[in-house]
Amino acid sequence: MRASIAENTRRAYEAALRGFEGSGHPETDAGVAAYLIGLYESGRSAATATMAVAALRFRAKLGGRPSPVGEAALRVLAGFRRLASERGRGKVAGVRWEEADRAAAMAEGTGKLAGLRDAAIVSVASDALLRVSEIAALDVADVDLDEQTVLIRRSKTDQEGVGVTQYLGESTVERVRAWVAGAGLTEGPLFRGVNKAGRLRCGRLVDKSIRCIIIRWGKAAGVGGRVSGHSLRVGGAQSLASAGASLVEMQLAGRWESPVMPGRYAQGQIAQQGAVARLRYGK
Repeated sequence: MRASIAENTRRAYEAALRGFEGSGHPETDAGVAAYLIGLYESGRSAATATMAVAALRFRAKLGGRPSPVGEAALRVLAGFRRLASERGRGKVAGVRWEEADRAAAMAEGTGKLAGLRDAAIVSVASDALLRVSEIAALDVADVDLDEQTVLIRRSKTDQEGVGVTQYLGESTVERVRAWVAGAGLTEGPLFRGVNKAGRLRCGRLVDKSIRCIIIRWGKAAGVGGRVSGHSLRVGGAQSLASAGASLVEMQLAGRWESPVMPGRYAQGQIAQQGAVARLRYGK
């Protein structure tokens, strides 16, 4: 059961449970409801409350116990979501295709080994709509430069490791080839650390480092708003919508469980391609 959730989800659950335990509330329906009210009154986001509820439910399931989340807690959570819908760190800005290309070109233009790596990371993540954890997990063997594909062996929505193959454009393949040749890689982790002297480290790049790389080059490319490690996925969905992709095509490209998330990310682009835009204004 512990292995049934992704590592990042497990860490998020553990943090949420520490917060609940530190509150002093009993692990009962009334206690959870009171805890959620406290979160609301302290200005926390609805996402924080939702994570706490999910973590408590999962721990109860793991221990073979009834869930402490009952009718009272669920009603408080529903009210929390309604009243605090605008809270949080703000909408994530999308790094769209043209911005990703610009960011990658700027990274490789540094003439440094780390720049070649960063350019490959941005390009691969943009083409394949990769999550940060998926970028970190890539091995050299997962990229077929001749076939222009990358294999995602496991992901948030593929915990059993069935795997899926994604397409890479020619410019992306060339950036990966430049990085692999420059780093002298033949096997093992694809993306690794590079020290200040420009020497390759043995270890795989961690999620935090990859987020910093995406944020750094996204901002350098002129992307406004809050750039995050998720921005290349958001921007990929937006670019697909602008190019006329259907919600199902967007869902498949990003390996989302449903079309809800890509639809949310690309609301503006979808509206511009919608019936009113096309039929009334000939867009």
